[in-house]
Amino acid sequence: MFQSSSGDSDNTASNFQLPSYQPEKLCHILLGDYAAVIEAINRMAVLHYCDRISWLDPIPTGRGGEYISLMTRKQN
Repeated sequence: MFQSSSGDSDNTASNFQLPSYQPEKLCHILLGDYAAVIEAINRMAVLHYCDRISWLDPIPTGRGGEYISLMTRKQN
């Protein structure tokens, strides 16, 4: 998913750790510009799919304005 770019010493994404695999849980990942990630999180909250606070704050990936956020929930 992440491509390393040569000469980019400030790669915040390298500090990002995926959660451990748990078969009974579903992990959602949003990847895009900051506004799009926030909009998607807010839309899912309005639809009562998840709470807004369930999502990690968007983290820059190190690729030109791209952010990632993650939410894990139990499968129904």
